[in-house]
Amino acid sequence: MTIPNSVNLVLIGPPGAGKSTVAERLQALIPLTVIATGYLLRREIAAGTPMGLSVAPLLEQGHFAPDTLMEPLMREWLSAVPAARGILLDGYPRTVPQAEALKTIFSDLGRPLHAVIALELSVDAAVKRLGGRRICRGGGESFVLHIDDAAAVARCQERSGRLESRDDDHPDVVRERMRVYAAETTPVLDFYTGTGTLIRVDADGTPEDVTERVAEELRRSKAEAFARR
Repeated sequence: MTIPNSVNLVLIGPPGAGKSTVAERLQALIPLTVIATGYLLRREIAAGTPMGLSVAPLLEQGHFAPDTLMEPLMREWLSAVPAARGILLDGYPRTVPQAEALKTIFSDLGRPLHAVIALELSVDAAVKRLGGRRICRGGGESFVLHIDDAAAVARCQERSGRLESRDDDHPDVVRERMRVYAAETTPVLDFYTGTGTLIRVDADGTPEDVTERVAEELRRSKAEAFARR
């Protein structure tokens, strides 16, 4: 049984879970419009829009955009997607009030929320994955790699690049980010558990493996829904 083309999804995951990679790979399987709030907010800032100017100072200080800004933005972004095309939300909702707002927006647009995919990764796995992450800078366009990826490291060296790590990939920082993620996200996951839409997926593995797990869960969910008719 295939995944329906007009499926509407929310993707949630901790630091290092590979949400953006999974989102890109899901797009290859299903015609989805990915609404990544972080990317779209940065685009608003780069364009110098009134919305971008108002949210830029908050993001620079490490804060999230307030609900009073996010709710109308989400309504605008979601309304622009053709009704026959599916949606994948990355970065929203982050709180229970945002989840309730999203429920209202989807209802107003006549869209059902088919599934909330929660990528799960242990603290140790996140530390290993992010602690080994490096950025190859110099000798052309920068790219991200893992120090265990010998071929990528060699490619960086061949172009005379240098490997740099990000401050927020330090093990102690990663552990704190995971602690904050768990504290902030647990109420949202509990909310969606109550709606019967939550799907938990092990994110420890290659992007191909994780994406296939997500796809299989979506196929299974569709089969169960069909059986209940």
